[in-house]
Amino acid sequence: MKKKSLRIIGVSSFVIGILILFYLSVMMVWAEIEATFFNAMFKSDEPLAGLSCPAFITTNEIAEVTGRFENTFEKTVNMEIRTYVTDGFVTLMTEYISNFTLEPGQTEFVNVQVTADEAAYDRFVMVRMHQMKRNPFPYQNASCGIVVVGVPFLTGSQFLVLMIALGTLFSLGGIIFWAVNSKPAVRERLKALQAMIFLLIITIALLVTSLLNSWFIGIIILVVWILMAVGMVWQFSMTERKKDFEEIKKIDAMDQSDLWE
Repeated sequence: MKKKSLRIIGVSSFVIGILILFYLSVMMVWAEIEATFFNAMFKSDEPLAGLSCPAFITTNEIAEVTGRFENTFEKTVNMEIRTYVTDGFVTLMTEYISNFTLEPGQTEFVNVQVTADEAAYDRFVMVRMHQMKRNPFPYQNASCGIVVVGVPFLTGSQFLVLMIALGTLFSLGGIIFWAVNSKPAVRERLKALQAMIFLLIITIALLVTSLLNSWFIGIIILVVWILMAVGMVWQFSMTERKKDFEEIKKIDAMDQSDLWE
């Protein structure tokens, strides 16, 4: 098989891997943005830090949203936590009210079960949890968005881990496969390799910020990713044009494979 065909295979593998990681990131960012506007009539000075939600949920899965509440004060407090979950539509929601007493130094968890049937747009389950004001606790709230995927034989966590593994394998493997079959490493090929590596780094950064629910930073990285992707397409379209093609032919004829080193 010709090296050009092998390089095409490498690039194809790289693109598949990048698109898998990009899909995961964009869906998580999108879900968080949608959740930001869900049940958002009341604002708090600081967000509720103890809210934890799965990133993905599958169609046959029952997942849990968890709120963690710790009493760091020296008095007993009667807490009231209100959790709202979409009920098939953004405008319809289910309310869960939890009342409990927190002794000084005690930690309590509030768990609310969610399923894919509750998703708005058949795509996102949106949750907002309110910690009602109970002196000395201030009023706080936080939201999260859960992406629904139609993979009934896996859980959301299993789907996420599997897709991250496949995306990393295809993208890294594609870079390595392309590099091995790009000897001799002339200037344009080296520039293309650097662009592939940099795009992978940006994609991983986008994925990490998405997993951390930092959707604002994710949007900034997403813009950088799009610019990088466009630049990379341009880079590959310019690779091995006439001047560099003649250089490659000349070096190939001399069989100077040590130039890669």
